[in-house]
Amino acid sequence: MSKEKDNKILCSNLIICEGLDAKFYMVWFLRMLIKNDIRYEEFQAMDAGGNNDLPKFIKTLPDWPNFNSVKSITVVRDSENDPKGASQSVQSIFKNNGFAVPDGPCKVACPSAGQHNVKTGYALFPNFDSDIINGALEDLCLKTLASPNREKILGIADSAVDLYKKQVSNLKRPHKNRLHTYLSLNDDFVGLKLGESATANAFDFLDEQLQPLKDLLHTMLED
Repeated sequence: MSKEKDNKILCSNLIICEGLDAKFYMVWFLRMLIKNDIRYEEFQAMDAGGNNDLPKFIKTLPDWPNFNSVKSITVVRDSENDPKGASQSVQSIFKNNGFAVPDGPCKVACPSAGQHNVKTGYALFPNFDSDIINGALEDLCLKTLASPNREKILGIADSAVDLYKKQVSNLKRPHKNRLHTYLSLNDDFVGLKLGESATANAFDFLDEQLQPLKDLLHTMLED
């Protein structure tokens, strides 16, 4: 599992992430998986930038050195306010660039004749089943916080964000405000970015809500 710069293909199974936070989240999720199965070291998490950068990133991948060693590509991104549109966007990117097209989130597509010889799949934060919902990685993190006091602290964070919205101004990204308010109330995480919080064990990577994502990656490893 590589943490090198994202301008080289170093592993046979690629996880293309929307942004640096998603990349580091996946890096630490993979580290948890590796403890039980060394094969997950065959994954490389890569930062493609924002959603607008994803099409170009996927388009240029076949021109990268070592692309012929790639066995699978998994895209992970936020559903945001339009989960159906997010799903269709990833499918279109695969289709427009000669890759197999998965039927939906956490589904695996195998290549047909004329397509790149690579399995493909994608997952949308904050949930991973066919009943996709609005949201982002931060929403998943809020639901999988690794703290015995998470409900109490999260209740305080929710109250603070709601009070701010009522008395000061509306918030464009309340999920981010809630998460970072929570993190700021914990001495171990205060001042950390989302990816840094993952390295500090702020989130429970064994939570059952992550099982579909684990299953997707496991399928990518199968011959």
